Amino acid sequence: MRTFTTYICVSIVLGTIFSCETQKKQEATITKEASAIPQEPINWNNEVIYHVMQRSFYDSDGDLHGDLNGFIEKLDYLKELGVTTILFTPLYESGFYHNYFPTNYENIDQEYGTKEDYFNFVEAVHQKGLKFLMDMETQYAQSGHIWFDDSYQNPDSEYSDFIYYSDSLNQFPEQIFRPSKSPLYEFTAWPGNKHNIVFLDLNHPRVKQWMMDFYSYWVDPNKDGDFSDGVDGFRIDHIMDDLDYKGIFTNMYQDFWQPIFKACKDINPAIFILGEQSNWNEYGDEMIVKSGADAAFGFPLRFAIAGEEGTHDMYIDPSSNGVAMEPNRIHKVVLESLNRFSDSTFSVNFLENHDTARWATVVLGNENQKRNAAILNLLLPGIPSIYYGQELGVVGQTHEWGSDANHIPVREAFPWTANVEDPGNALWYKDSGPVWDTSFWKSDLIDQLSLEHQKKDPNSLWWHYQKLTTLRKDQASFRLGDYMPLFENREGIMAFQRTYKNERTIVLINISNELQAVPMDTEGNTTLYAKGANPSNTTMRLAPFGYYIALNKTN
Repeated sequence: MRTFTTYICVSIVLGTIFSCETQKKQEATITKEASAIPQEPINWNNEVIYHVMQRSFYDSDGDLHGDLNGFIEKLDYLKELGVTTILFTPLYESGFYHNYFPTNYENIDQEYGTKEDYFNFVEAVHQKGLKFLMDMETQYAQSGHIWFDDSYQNPDSEYSDFIYYSDSLNQFPEQIFRPSKSPLYEFTAWPGNKHNIVFLDLNHPRVKQWMMDFYSYWVDPNKDGDFSDGVDGFRIDHIMDDLDYKGIFTNMYQDFWQPIFKACKDINPAIFILGEQSNWNEYGDEMIVKSGADAAFGFPLRFAIAGEEGTHDMYIDPSSNGVAMEPNRIHKVVLESLNRFSDSTFSVNFLENHDTARWATVVLGNENQKRNAAILNLLLPGIPSIYYGQELGVVGQTHEWGSDANHIPVREAFPWTANVEDPGNALWYKDSGPVWDTSFWKSDLIDQLSLEHQKKDPNSLWWHYQKLTTLRKDQASFRLGDYMPLFENREGIMAFQRTYKNERTIVLINISNELQAVPMDTEGNTTLYAKGANPSNTTMRLAPFGYYIALNKTN
């Protein structure tokens, strides 16, 4: 995870018929209520991920920080929305509000709760039939961590093996974003504290063993073979083969990460490893093959849906022109992704995350483009990921404030209600100057964004997302089916067919602001979900930004 400006950039851092041979896949049983997680690999195409910064989700104790106990209170909300897997940002202690650079890997940030609260949370997640992925960035440590504090300028420290020093006197630790042998650099962390960020010595056998033990611990904390208290997988932030392109830690996929992932899967074969490839122009399949991870993020698809040029990392600010989708580009990326990923490896589809501008901002508030993109997010091949608040159309984009506060506007508090004084709203950055002054919580938009408001409106964006997750759950083809583009050379239409066994589903989306009429025989189709669609025997007419989702059962 990286966020970077003048002072800090913390890299926080998804016709011809193409068959991905998904019919070879056995349709895994959709998650049921259970207290223990199966010990066999599962088909993650059946999952829907909810990516959330827990500090901003729900506050249970009145300190304005979202916490683990608060999250337990809202698990039923996630089930109602239709998600199956929870992905947090890191939980460990850190001087940074986002927790990506640790002062202690093994402790839970006290603002989230205690270790006991953590285990209660994991147990509660599993009792609800949900899964939990833990986010990790274990390549670095910050000042305040005993490994660095005790070993800096102290070669005799018992922790000297853990930090990479480029000199024998421990005066020059390798630092993130800095040339070798640079003086210690102070990165500015919100709301103004200064921290150093240094490399661990990832080549050292002692560090490698420590990391293997550390990751293994979270898989089965009791070492009793019952994984109801363990994670279901990990998200590895900013995974690289040559860490930060310094030529110091090379062949990392095979030499560092592969043994860790293997150790976790030896304990629980169902453990799922999602790697955030550092180069967002890549599909991530090379990382998977070399490291033994299971999935990568579908960055090329996200760029295609947004009509943006790909970037190495960090998205550009939303264009003043909004979004102009190119259907053939989207088809091409989907087919390429299916070609690169096998029956047991996966790509995660997303519209926004904790590094990017909110989708509602990318499309300049265009309600139709929010809804059309949601259809692609949930119904295209891949594992869909919803970033918390996306289902409400929450807005936000990065700013330039000279610290990691830059990204707070895309990590704001989930709006359970429109009232900043209501309990539960996790407004940990409230009254914090420019960050708060530009918040959507201080705009008239908050009245429409709140969950309380949208749940009462059957035509709201929230209900649109809930309908789509239900469709995905009910129709196996949306989870496991082959993919075929439709009307490839027709401007203004994004259309595709997905087929699984005897089930065929069709999705047509008018991505333009003009009426579209396309030749289509709808006889035998059952409409699953539609808006502005007028089918006839030979022609489908779609109103501007209308859509038609239908099922056709074959013998």
